[in-house]
Amino acid sequence: MIAIHFEQVHDCKQLFVQLKAYIQKYAPYGLGGAVSVEGDDTILLNYEHSHVNFYDSFHPLLTSVLTDYVISTNEDDWLLDIIETMFYFTDEEEQQQILTIARSILEGDRSDLPSLKSFFNRRNYIYHAFAKHLEEETTFYYEPFLTFRLRDYGEMLIDCVEIAIDEYMLEQEYQNMIEDYRQYVRCKPAKLDLVHLVHDGAFTFYDEHFRLMTKQEILFHLQDDLVFEQEVDIEEMVISPLVSMVPRVVRVFSDYPDHGVIMSLQAIFQERMKLYPLKDYEKESK
Repeated sequence: MIAIHFEQVHDCKQLFVQLKAYIQKYAPYGLGGAVSVEGDDTILLNYEHSHVNFYDSFHPLLTSVLTDYVISTNEDDWLLDIIETMFYFTDEEEQQQILTIARSILEGDRSDLPSLKSFFNRRNYIYHAFAKHLEEETTFYYEPFLTFRLRDYGEMLIDCVEIAIDEYMLEQEYQNMIEDYRQYVRCKPAKLDLVHLVHDGAFTFYDEHFRLMTKQEILFHLQDDLVFEQEVDIEEMVISPLVSMVPRVVRVFSDYPDHGVIMSLQAIFQERMKLYPLKDYEKESK
């Protein structure tokens, strides 16, 4: 028999309901088990299948249910506590933004951070901790386990929050830059009536007559105080040269409207920017 003791009655009730549902679901497939409650704070589990090893059937089920329960009920609170007490972000809106980024990292949804996916496999941390301490005959204390047996998981959450804060700060810097550029093109008189920007893998500048703009022309317009692309060759700069030109109208030709640079330009130039498919450039430039 496994006895799991809880300090919080609602944890006992919720896990009992989940375990009962899973045992009933898998009973037709040969999972022999029974679950009951003792008082308001203890779940009792019996494994009743003599032909299948406990560690091949009931143990992984119980471990998975407990793992998912910890993630769904505790993780957000722990992340918020780390954000506030260790990194001193007390503004609720900032906390929620950082929490959202941390969640996306833990879920592996940040395609721009692919190398972190395996590092932040928090389910493995929790699963292995439960698996190590759940035996066929054991008495298990839920809250002390969370406090003392999930330290590796806690360290991983701290690392995750640290990266989420870095990403949040970069996003804030980006938003401030976009707003500064937006105000610049709104307040400055237009230097050029029309600039064409063609995106066919790389970005290329053309004037109003579809004449290729030379490196010297781009440098002539470039304002040093607007450059944010540090250690980037002038040929690879897009946003700061275009903002420096302050064109009255920007026509962008691209088949990738969700490209980061194009979305940034749209945010800066707003209604002054017109977006067309790449094939339109091929027609108009002939």
